[in-house]
This record gives sequence, structure tokens and C-alpha cells, in this order.
Amino acid sequence: MFLRRKAIQQASDEDLVQLLRKGDRASLGYLWDRYAHLLFGTAMKYLKDVERSKDEVAGLFEQLPELLRKHPVERFRPWVHTVMRNRCLMSLRKEQQVRGLNNDPGNSEDHDAIADKVLHEATLERLELAIAQLNEQQRTCIQLFYLQRHSYQEVARLTGMDLEQVRSNLQNGRRNLKLKLQQQSWNAA
Repeated sequence: MFLRRKAIQQASDEDLVQLLRKGDRASLGYLWDRYAHLLFGTAMKYLKDVERSKDEVAGLFEQLPELLRKHPVERFRPWVHTVMRNRCLMSLRKEQQVRGLNNDPGNSEDHDAIADKVLHEATLERLELAIAQLNEQQRTCIQLFYLQRHSYQEVARLTGMDLEQVRSNLQNGRRNLKLKLQQQSWNAA
């Protein structure tokens, strides 16, 4: 039993997700140990309220088994971060709607801050869509270098490309991202 428990602790996030999908509640505890503090930090960034942030993290973990059954998850860490961010934004939007219904204009600085966060998130979503439209090599290099913060050498090692191919894919990927984002702006206008 002890060795099995230790093996689960050393299991990858994706292995724990598979166990949780099969009904293993202990894997939820391991995921909590790994991510609750990170998700709390994400919630605090948006909500700026300790109790609300704790509630959002607890609510996410309460719904996590059901969410994981509904959604295919290849990489747990970025997925769960996105889910937490979206929960916080939805909470802020609901709060803003309630203020509007109560005819309480509130502090205009609060509304500006919320609007800035929503705009920033919309921009990030556009960027995610644009990255998904890149060819596989460019997308992989962009994700590894910019999102996962690997060095050129690490990207080359992980992808099997030489350094010049990595540089070329990053340069072309940045250019194509710029073009795709401009195209999205024109289509939205």
C-alpha cells in the first residue's frame, strides 16, 4: 500500500487525471496539493479578495471530476489555469451585472479595471486562436519557447530540430501570428 501511494504521488498530472476519471478520489487530493496554491494566486490576481478566491478554488475542485469527464485534457496545468481564469472572469462579469441591476454605479475605477481585464483576456483568446492556426512546427516552437519558457537549445532537444530550424520556425511563427491577429482585427471591424 505504501509503495502504491508513493507511485501515485510521483504520477504525472495526466496519469492523475486518468485515475480521477476512473473514480479514484485520492488523485483529486494529489492534484489539490499540486495546484490549489497556484490557482489561488490566479484567483487573487483577478478577484483581489481572499475569501472569494478561496471559494473559487474550492468550487473548481468540487466540479473537477465532472469537468474532466466532459472535456478531453492533454496537458492539465494550462487547462486548469484557463478554467480558473474563466471562472474568475465570469464571477467578475456577474458582479458587474448585479451592480448594474441595482443601479449602483460603484467606483468607476473598478469598472475600468474589470473592462481592462476582460479586454486583456479577449486579446489572449485571440492569440490562442491564432497560435492554433499556425503549422505544427511553428506552433510547437512558439508554445515551447514563449508559453513554456524553454530556451532555444531545449526547444531543439524537445522537437528534434536543429537550432536554425527552431529560429526559423520562431521567426516565421511570430510573423504569421502578427498577420493572423491583424486579419482577425479586420474581420471583426
